[in-house]
Amino acid sequence: MKKLALLIALFTLLNATAQDQKPPLKVGLVLSGGGAKGFAHIGVLKVLEEAGVEISYIGGTSMGAIVGGLYASGYNATQIDSIFKATDFNELLSDFVPRSSKNFYGKRNDEIYAVSLPFNKFHIGIPTGWSKGLYNYNLLAKLTHNVRHVRDFRKLPIPFLCMASDIETGEEVLLESGYLPQAMIASAAFPSLFSPVEIDGRLLVDGGVTNNYPIDEIKERGADIIIGVDVQDDLKDRKSLKDATHILVQISNLQMIDRMRANIEKTDIYIKPDITNFGVISFDEGRQIIKKGEEAARKVLDQLEAISGEINTSARIFQ
Repeated sequence: MKKLALLIALFTLLNATAQDQKPPLKVGLVLSGGGAKGFAHIGVLKVLEEAGVEISYIGGTSMGAIVGGLYASGYNATQIDSIFKATDFNELLSDFVPRSSKNFYGKRNDEIYAVSLPFNKFHIGIPTGWSKGLYNYNLLAKLTHNVRHVRDFRKLPIPFLCMASDIETGEEVLLESGYLPQAMIASAAFPSLFSPVEIDGRLLVDGGVTNNYPIDEIKERGADIIIGVDVQDDLKDRKSLKDATHILVQISNLQMIDRMRANIEKTDIYIKPDITNFGVISFDEGRQIIKKGEEAARKVLDQLEAISGEINTSARIFQ
């Protein structure tokens, strides 16, 4: 009887202590856009897993949306690494269709026409993008087949959101419902490189144009701690603005630079990989970029492990 009373008293004490504790900490991960530089996100994810950090929410833009969306759908960092290493980005950028699957006329047209221009009421127009993104779309649809029925991104294995930009109004657009591959493609539709994506009547392009680092959106979902990975380009001088791609990125970054400074102040663990020597289309240098992400994350490994320890401690209290 005395033992039973002692056990009841101990249980009551532990229960009261648990009620005085805060709920388990929620970690939000924010992944910025940056084209091929976003490969660095994969390296960061590897280190987060090594440190034992469990992510509660993911917010991404552009390549951050692609990597973040795959992670949120259930892939681990090593699997995403394998996916990107196995992807032929030349095919991806050119909407690759195997030549063997084309009929005679299709093959002949490939040889005759190097560039095709759209016609609008018998007036020659200009392409809305170098690629329509169909290869992208089909690849992501295949990769996310396991969550194909999920229409509320909050119900993915890890709650997820991504950002796009309305090309007609200039407004940022939050995407957290619908068809996941379509949302990811819209967020990564870099102007001139990929055609805009229409969702719910809105014509959407790369989210990096309006919101390249959705930290506020993740905080609003309930994240207590924010880990942010910034692969955005810094502003470059005229010597570095050698082609149209660099100029477009510079234009996109003009307003994002100031906004990023404010966002850094809101970020608890800010990770900035050293990827200055890579460009937004350096897809052939993915392995080196992933390694840069790992190196940057290891510099804050102590902080990541400390967060992991706090999460595990609070979680045990509430089990």
